[in-house]
Amino acid sequence: MLNWVFGKKSKKRRKKPGIGNKPPYEKAREIASRGSVSERQKLAAHEDLEPEILYYFATDDAPEVRREVAENRGTPLQADLILSTDPDEEVRCELAMKIGRLVPELDAEESEQLTEMALEVLEILANDELPRVRAIIAEELKSEKNVPKNIVQHLAEDLEDIVSVPILEYSPLLSEADLLEIIARGMKGRALVAVARRRNVTEPVVDAVVAKKDTKATKAIIENETSKISDKTFDTISDEADDNKEWHNAMVYRDGLPVRTIMRIATFVSASLMETLIERNTGQKDVVEKLRKTVRGRIEKGQLKEDKDDDIVPALDRANEDFKNGDLDEERVDKALDEGDNAYVRYALINLSELTQETVSKMLNTGSAKAITALVWKAGLSMGMAVQIQQKLGRVSGSKLLKPTADGGFPLSQDDFDWYMESFF
Repeated sequence: MLNWVFGKKSKKRRKKPGIGNKPPYEKAREIASRGSVSERQKLAAHEDLEPEILYYFATDDAPEVRREVAENRGTPLQADLILSTDPDEEVRCELAMKIGRLVPELDAEESEQLTEMALEVLEILANDELPRVRAIIAEELKSEKNVPKNIVQHLAEDLEDIVSVPILEYSPLLSEADLLEIIARGMKGRALVAVARRRNVTEPVVDAVVAKKDTKATKAIIENETSKISDKTFDTISDEADDNKEWHNAMVYRDGLPVRTIMRIATFVSASLMETLIERNTGQKDVVEKLRKTVRGRIEKGQLKEDKDDDIVPALDRANEDFKNGDLDEERVDKALDEGDNAYVRYALINLSELTQETVSKMLNTGSAKAITALVWKAGLSMGMAVQIQQKLGRVSGSKLLKPTADGGFPLSQDDFDWYMESFF
């Protein structure tokens, strides 16, 4: 791949649709020097075009031509370096998408010269004055491990949410220490929520997020079933939850609540959520008895009644009702995903798959694209829906995402489905 630096390709390149066959060299040179903008643009799209012509096109007067060169995977890196500071933002955006995908493909066998030049282009784009360019780089690198950590850290601290959020939520290169340092520097808003949504957020990071007293970030921590919340932090959250009604639903539906937290939130949640809290803890008879005692006490004091202004109906009740009425289908699940109603989707999958809540939770929390896809298949939903659920509930992204076959079907065999179903029972 050393030849990539100079533009001479030893690997077979794909042909861009609609551009026809590459003209002979002499004809190509004539088009490059005298052709119309559309002719030059069409020629610049050929990935097997001679490198010196692509290099020449990198300084073409027409931005349309330079955009084609920026997008072209056959363009030599010297030309990409020129284009990384191009005055046309669309040129830089096209280059950002390409280089962001190419750099993670570099491996130990690549030449030092190639690697240094490719990383120089990447670093220039990661520092581009246009947030959109930096955001493209962040989106391409968010799930990658084979990229420079210093660039990832730089993007994670970007002041623009569209740049920092993808990295903060997904990048495997950010350590616990990195996250704590970034939070300590004054992180807030969507960036803090992104950290709260990371898979397997450690206790120190959870504590740092909760300490910020950002209601949306704390809610995200509670909703994130993979976050590691200590009993002490649950105490902190439950003490503040009385004044943060938007947390109530998330807390009631959180798995593995300490008994002390269950009893604390039982003193202030609505009647409908109280019923759900009792239902979700039916396996702990002593806890249920204490909850019923709390209910009686609140009723006697006039504290427990349906809030007429409270339009929150528990996700479990809604999913069960829709299933009972025959309304629980792909369209309804898709709507819930669009609205961020993830708890409803979980209970929908339980109903549709006829699996236990424990089994469904395990499959969703594995982070395994295949396990989640097998669950969606068991629920009778489409592969398109499996992709959404992988992303929105399983937090699967990038190269780990399991995608549909060419005809939109499931990429797993019946044996695969059977194996995953059996392994979680």
